[in-house]
Amino acid sequence: MSITNIDSISRTALIGVHDGTQPTLEAALATHASSGIVIVADRDICRRVTGQAALCTAIATAARAFGTITVITDGDTLISAGPYRGRSIAAFVAAERANLAGDLRNVPKHWPVVVIGPVAVELSNGLAQRAVVLRIGWSGWTSYVGPATVAIPTLNDSTRNVIAAISAGAIGVHEAFGAVQARPGSDIGYRSYRINLWRPGTDIDDGPELTHAPADWWLVGLGHLGQAYAWVISWLTYANPSNVSIVLQDVDKTVDANHSTGVLTPHHPGPLRKTRIVAAALDPLGFSTYILEQRLDANTRITTDDAHVALIGVDNLPTRRAISAIRWPLAIDTGLGAGPADFNAILLRRFPADQNSDQVPGWADSSQHSTDLPDSPAFDDLKHRDPCGVVQVAGTAVGAAFVGVIAACLAVSEASRELLGGSGFDIVNMHLQSADVDTAPASRTVDIVPARLSIDL
Repeated sequence: MSITNIDSISRTALIGVHDGTQPTLEAALATHASSGIVIVADRDICRRVTGQAALCTAIATAARAFGTITVITDGDTLISAGPYRGRSIAAFVAAERANLAGDLRNVPKHWPVVVIGPVAVELSNGLAQRAVVLRIGWSGWTSYVGPATVAIPTLNDSTRNVIAAISAGAIGVHEAFGAVQARPGSDIGYRSYRINLWRPGTDIDDGPELTHAPADWWLVGLGHLGQAYAWVISWLTYANPSNVSIVLQDVDKTVDANHSTGVLTPHHPGPLRKTRIVAAALDPLGFSTYILEQRLDANTRITTDDAHVALIGVDNLPTRRAISAIRWPLAIDTGLGAGPADFNAILLRRFPADQNSDQVPGWADSSQHSTDLPDSPAFDDLKHRDPCGVVQVAGTAVGAAFVGVIAACLAVSEASRELLGGSGFDIVNMHLQSADVDTAPASRTVDIVPARLSIDL
């Protein structure tokens, strides 16, 4: 197979090509197509918003990382928040081209299984024969994943933090994906792992109930990260969503490859404006959305009383350097790793800080991408193409939707923490592969306009 259009290739399937575990593009695509995952969810858990958020996140991110997805749960349950609010779980499963099943009889035994909540005895017997069975959970601001044989916090009526539930769904798929990758020396898929959204990198989760979130959002860049931001925000159960303003800023149109990382992008989307895709997901939920289809630069200005919290999800340095010049009350930039070794690395920075965005050392270099092609036979045909084509492919990052969603959970938590009485962080550096987390406390406090959430759902 010759790569004639990189914009049609799954960014997640490319991980195997870039790291050399798959010798050709054909092999990488075949491995991706033949992979599968099972997601099992307790029907009672999935009657709650948090359970639905965890399940739908697991389905949406798995649908972009695996070839086949089998879901075992009550498909008749109506979803009460998020982009599919008012529709059944079965409808969402179908929209993501997953399969709703009643048992494990026709599911290959080597596929990993992600479990949400308790399972019936007859299903438990089938799980015992599986090589990788992971259970996810959440408590307070912390999400958990581990082997099903290891105890994690029990899901009950007090586990109502929907951001932690979304994070749990995403890390469950991350661990299942890592188990299938089977990198030498990696324990992903077999370890116990947690993400603390209140105090990242610690075991201290003394955060209060999630009762409020920012009243105004400004999403810059609506690809991988921007759609993940919108996904998380869509599950926040605002008491009056019409009072919540969300600016959607992007200039790009979708290509087929965007489905693999964009959690709101459909299969084969055609050239759709990314702003319109995100607005179509948020508008039915009652939010007040505003589309801005122009590039962000240092000349962009906001009014002195603007209360928007900006969530930045771009892959170019000029835009990042311009963040401080806009003077948002709070701006959070999230960067993801671009290669096979660091695609699951997350670096969050917030502004204002002691250092303006145009002073960040790593953002000073104007060169945005390497022009070196991956050392793999799959890319040999490109070495004889014109420089523009080479640059386009070499600059294409690998990625996975589940990483973007975890990053978005960190960003939305960062935006909400201070208005709930907590302390912010100027930097959160998290690597999901190694479980390493480094943080730097916020050098400045921010004043965010809150909006109340309905938590009795």
